[in-house]
Amino acid sequence: MSKGFTNEEKEIIHEKLLSKGKELFERFGLQKTSISQLTKAVGIAQGTFYLFHSSKEELYFTILEQEEETLKSTILEHIVSPMTAGAFKQLLLYSIKTIEENPFIQQLFQQNEMERLVRKLPPDRMEKHINKDAEDLTPLVELWQSEGTMRSMRPEVVSGAFRSFIFMALHQKEIGEDVYWETMELMAESLAERLFK
Repeated sequence: MSKGFTNEEKEIIHEKLLSKGKELFERFGLQKTSISQLTKAVGIAQGTFYLFHSSKEELYFTILEQEEETLKSTILEHIVSPMTAGAFKQLLLYSIKTIEENPFIQQLFQQNEMERLVRKLPPDRMEKHINKDAEDLTPLVELWQSEGTMRSMRPEVVSGAFRSFIFMALHQKEIGEDVYWETMELMAESLAERLFK
């Protein structure tokens, strides 16, 4: 990083990139937001941007991960113990509704930008993200299995199933908007019944 910035200045620039990036990405989407727009909004040179992020996709993904952490916290507040199939179904459906109410994530879904994002990010960044999802869910899976309510299954598989369910929201048009919510209810119930006794 440039020796021209103090640690405090670097932190300020980084925070501005995150906040202004979120605003611009929500407004214009990933594809239509340029590095020039981002740097102008923050008040830095374009070259300075690359001291903080390797691409606009990497910045976008960093913001997306922050949004996901906020959503996870909100969703975790709705976890009951012991978990049942019915409660897990409701948790899955609540997760979808929470995601649908988040403007930043909605932009990702509405513009079908997930494919572009995955294509542009380094593979190790996506792998770390997927592994973190599994790590975050592992303590819950272990708790539910120790309570005897969840069937014995590897936490990575449960995490993959949960992630797959969430990704279905990316395909609302392909599923059919008139049957989307009923389909999601059916899939949530099927997943919950398969995972819980």
